[in-house]
Amino acid sequence: MNVTDEIKQRLDIVDLIGDYVVLKRSGRNYKALCPFHDEKTPSFVVFPESQQWRCFGACGEGGDIFSFVMKREGWDFPEALRVLADRAGVELKPQSPEQAQMQEQAERLQSLLAEAAAFFHRQLLDAPNARHAREYVARRGLSAETLASFEVGFAPDSWDATMNLLLERGFTRDDLVEAGMLVVKDTGSVYDRFRNRLMIPIRDGQGRVVGFGARGLAADAVPKYLNSPQGPIFDKSRLLFGLSHARRTIRESETAVIVEGYMDVMQAHQAGFTNVIAEMGTALTEAQLKLLSRYASRLILALDPDSAGQMATERGREVIERVSKAAAEQVSEEGVWEFDSAERDYRARLTTEFDAAGMLRYESRLGFDIRVITLPEGKDPDDLIRESPEDWAALVEGAMPIVEHVIRQTTEGKNLDDAKVKSQVAASIIPLIEDVADPVERSHYRQRLARLLRIPETTLFPKRQAASPSPARRPPPGPPLPETAHSPTRSREAFCLAALIQRPRLIYRVNRILAECLAPDEGPDGEAAQPEMPGLAWYLTVHDFAQPEHRQIFTAWLSALDQDAEDPLAWLRSGLDDPVTRTTIEEWERLPLDALLRKVTPPPADLSDEAIHDEVLRGLLELRSEQINSQIQELQFLMQETEDSGEMAAAQAYGATINRLLAARQRLWKAGKRYATPRGRAEARENDGRNRLHAKTA
Repeated sequence: MNVTDEIKQRLDIVDLIGDYVVLKRSGRNYKALCPFHDEKTPSFVVFPESQQWRCFGACGEGGDIFSFVMKREGWDFPEALRVLADRAGVELKPQSPEQAQMQEQAERLQSLLAEAAAFFHRQLLDAPNARHAREYVARRGLSAETLASFEVGFAPDSWDATMNLLLERGFTRDDLVEAGMLVVKDTGSVYDRFRNRLMIPIRDGQGRVVGFGARGLAADAVPKYLNSPQGPIFDKSRLLFGLSHARRTIRESETAVIVEGYMDVMQAHQAGFTNVIAEMGTALTEAQLKLLSRYASRLILALDPDSAGQMATERGREVIERVSKAAAEQVSEEGVWEFDSAERDYRARLTTEFDAAGMLRYESRLGFDIRVITLPEGKDPDDLIRESPEDWAALVEGAMPIVEHVIRQTTEGKNLDDAKVKSQVAASIIPLIEDVADPVERSHYRQRLARLLRIPETTLFPKRQAASPSPARRPPPGPPLPETAHSPTRSREAFCLAALIQRPRLIYRVNRILAECLAPDEGPDGEAAQPEMPGLAWYLTVHDFAQPEHRQIFTAWLSALDQDAEDPLAWLRSGLDDPVTRTTIEEWERLPLDALLRKVTPPPADLSDEAIHDEVLRGLLELRSEQINSQIQELQFLMQETEDSGEMAAAQAYGATINRLLAARQRLWKAGKRYATPRGRAEARENDGRNRLHAKTA
């Protein structure tokens, strides 16, 4: 038996909650004044049969004994687990303090950098010696609102002004060195790293300052841009400038536009293009791509004309190379795509050529749709957006797929009436087209090239003897789970949650479907309050999972996706320091998804990405429907009770809520029919394609 189940079996929810509030029997259940808000009429109900509680008043919350003590005492899950395990006589393993110590040091450095950012910002706004910095940002067209939003500042032209300020705030010299704010000479003396520079705070995905990008303001400033050095919390290979501002728009649109400069990003956001981010002065890295894969399915690279024409300025080429290299390494590590050894070695090499084939395989296997926009000659995004936001929007909207871009750039300016030129063009493009995984796209590009070269398609792509398809390679099934260890609901939760961890973008796709069928007619407002009943929420919540350890893992996974300091899975593993959740995660890593799915329903012969999407969506909709059924049963009890006592207005209110839940359950059923089938999936993908526009806010 699972530890949390054993604890809940040994502890009675009525006895536990009765230690906090005065419960009065009401039929088979118990009522009380809600301990979480002020009220005069009892709306807090405990259900002994289901071992659940719920507030039908202002809170609208509910759960089991774990959620109750966590809310009542302010405990996190590990603390609640320890206390309830001790009360139930269940033994738990001790915890290690290492993670807490590391977190404490990181928080101290982040606090230091936040103080520095605030100091620099005040200097830019008010300091007399920052006049030239204010004139510079005015020339660049940055508004006061943008300067405040990005907390742009100015580092005084002094060797120790910043150091003295931070020492006065209680930080040590060692803290300043570790945070990258001081340079240490060979003699051991120190001085401010940033002097007479425009200071642009660099934040992680949660908006915490982890470093600075500093633009020199003197004509002879070397280097022009100076970043914070690598350190405990600043790793430029894992950071993307502007992501904390852009994350929400990127999630909603599933599109990220990648530019090169800090100013490009700030100008784009000022103009309302809030899905624009920048790499940190180097090419895109594997860690950055993995980070983006949590939010976006489409990446748009903004290349200057030289990069676009040749795929060959050093920056443009390196971006492409790193994308391809990341594809090779990730799929090789995770087994998504089987390499032979020669190809694996080839993909892992960083060459000077544009590896479009690697990019295409990255798209098909890892879910990215990579597109390219070409900027006008002599323009960067900053210039273009200031001069003509409409032109920028049109460029983003017209971003071309990789193959189309290569075809255009390869044929531009070529004499396609020359037979040798045709042969050269065909030789360079045909292998790329043949690497396109999707058969419809591949057929489209074959026809496109044949028309362009005015050569029959059968000549360019002679029919080959179709090879006998090899049987799909599937990992060997893991050991079967004990039949007594998992209830159907627990097993369904385990499969869905494990799949959400392996494929984070499923969370946002499911949220869009829930919003479509459950949100008000005017659509979900990102700032709107959650509906009073969890079953009506238009996004996934912890209430969609009944098991307390699954709730804790889901909450921790959302936090892992909101941080950029390290790989989300590593962050999740290190953050779950209780034995129950840690053991659960280890079991999910040991077993393939089909073994987890087998405890719910027989898996399809080929558990493709589409099949996983279907099963996860179907499972989560069923979990939400079960939650709604429980809420309906609870409300029916309350409605009967209020009718018996003559409180007809209250009974009618409960009846109206029941009707809302019934309607929501019906919409969930229709959503399952629409999306969790091959035909429904195709329609949903088509709709996504139509709705995925550039993310320009009003």
